[in-house]
Amino acid sequence: MSAPMNPNAKRLRTIIVSFPLLVVTTVILYRRTMLGEEQRKIPRNITDSRIAQERLGQVGGVPWEVQTLDREAKQTESTQSR
Repeated sequence: MSAPMNPNAKRLRTIIVSFPLLVVTTVILYRRTMLGEEQRKIPRNITDSRIAQERLGQVGGVPWEVQTLDREAKQTESTQSR
């Protein structure tokens, strides 16, 4: 294995890794707060099961979408039976 890094090298590595993250986060937050840009969202609620199955095939399988549909259907049935 390589020799342990000295403290100055560790600080430099931390700066090199964290600075781009800080810049990107700042730009995103600036656009949202000052320019009024909307937050991007992943569409999760799909009411049509055919469209849900098509999207699952396109993305390579995202099981939480189908589970969400099943859970919502069960919740709807339980609230209607009350």
